[in-house]
Amino acid sequence: MAEEEILSKKALIVICVISIIIIIVGMILLALGYNKAFYLNYTLIQAIFKVITYLGEPVVFIIIIAIFYIVYDKKFAKNLAFSLLLSGYINEFVKEIFQDSRPPANAAPEEEYGFVETSYGFPSGHTQTAVTTWGYMAYEFKDKPKPYIVPIILSVLIFLISISRIIIGVHDLQDIIGGFAIGICLLVAFIYLEPIISPKINKLSLIIKILIAVIVSVSIFIIGTLLFPTAGLGLVDNPPLYADEGSFALVGGAMLGLSVGYLLENEYVNYKPSELNKKQKIINLTIGIVSLLIVYLCLDLVVSGNVVLRFIRYAMISFILTFFGPVMFKKINRK
Repeated sequence: MAEEEILSKKALIVICVISIIIIIVGMILLALGYNKAFYLNYTLIQAIFKVITYLGEPVVFIIIIAIFYIVYDKKFAKNLAFSLLLSGYINEFVKEIFQDSRPPANAAPEEEYGFVETSYGFPSGHTQTAVTTWGYMAYEFKDKPKPYIVPIILSVLIFLISISRIIIGVHDLQDIIGGFAIGICLLVAFIYLEPIISPKINKLSLIIKILIAVIVSVSIFIIGTLLFPTAGLGLVDNPPLYADEGSFALVGGAMLGLSVGYLLENEYVNYKPSELNKKQKIINLTIGIVSLLIVYLCLDLVVSGNVVLRFIRYAMISFILTFFGPVMFKKINRK
């Protein structure tokens, strides 16, 4: 990422001012007792905002990242994925530290564990990942097609996703404020640090880069899992140890497969989406998304049951996307 693309002082000031305003307004609403006032138990409104809240789900981001990787730019897709993964990992870590309960509206006896969401409440994961992921997309397209059109649209989307978590009753206002505050800090930090760290890593040999990827991915998986063996099931009575839940195995596995796949692909395949014509992009995207969904669903059924299998599952999914996908596309495009 070129130096001139980094956030200008003006843009950074605008982000800081908006963030401070949102946090202050949220704190005022909390002080006035409006913590749960946004929950609306109306069928139509619930239905609408359940659709909106789904735009903050990991599977949606996986598909979006796959689209960018296949037809737009591999480096941006890789950065977007790392932004999502790091945000998810930190969110799960903070949740387990605070162990904040969900609002009463989250209870749903007909669900498997008696809850709509079984993890702890603070901070909101949907809000935090929406800020870091949709926010990073807004940063990438800040000047396309016109300056700030895309950031404005995606900022509204982030707001709607955040509010949807309160309206459907799975979060309090304080959870949303916390998710937003952490998310914006991570987003700005990632935008500034990625252009500094990436060039230094790129200077290393392929073997060293793969070794770093393996050590970092496995380490964050083991550390998170050993510290919080019931992560993701905090609200469940007597939750099973090392169950197939939480973000630590997902993040570690996805980071491993993504890193190794991306490094090997760049070295031996060198798939370039920018050189494709429209027909090739459509063919690659169709085949890629369908294949990804099939792999995702099949592995979810076959390789599941505990955190180790979850780690392996997401490592396989991300490796297939970043390495085997481009191999397949290059063979198809040569015909």
